[in-house]
Amino acid sequence: MAPPQPQVSGKPVSTSTFYMWRVIIAIAHADGMIQEQERAYLNRIIGNMDRVYGLTPEQKSAFASDLAAPEGQNIADLMRYINDPAARGQVIYFGGLLARADGVLDPREDAILKKLHADQMASLDMDQIRKDTRKAVADEMFQHDLKMSEIRPQGGLVAVLDSLLLRMGIDVME
Repeated sequence: MAPPQPQVSGKPVSTSTFYMWRVIIAIAHADGMIQEQERAYLNRIIGNMDRVYGLTPEQKSAFASDLAAPEGQNIADLMRYINDPAARGQVIYFGGLLARADGVLDPREDAILKKLHADQMASLDMDQIRKDTRKAVADEMFQHDLKMSEIRPQGGLVAVLDSLLLRMGIDVME
């Protein structure tokens, strides 16, 4: 399976990005109503997405319907369409911003954000993350060692002195 591609200006909005914002609208409904600050924030985002990506009439209609629906959408159903890990993380980030936009974090909004965060953490493959991190560190150390070996003195008295200092824990090249 190919990794998800990041959202690019001028290209149609991705399914993950589209559903990410639908989930965020649903979070805004969690306290029973979308406050004016929340509505203004969402309208700015949707307007910018339309300007940058060119939303389809169906997408604009879905956003308008989501904003108008007092009961909101089912977040679990919408989350199934977000396959981009970055978009899943952004749901939590932007949802948290929006939930606090009116100056009050409603307990229902907070519960949704906590559940989304817990679901996100549970979906992580920590063994793979550790493996990838170890590989990245090893690659970086190799590149550093290669660079250092290229600039280290290669012969003569200076090379002997450099080697002696390194054995004593002193690296004059750093």
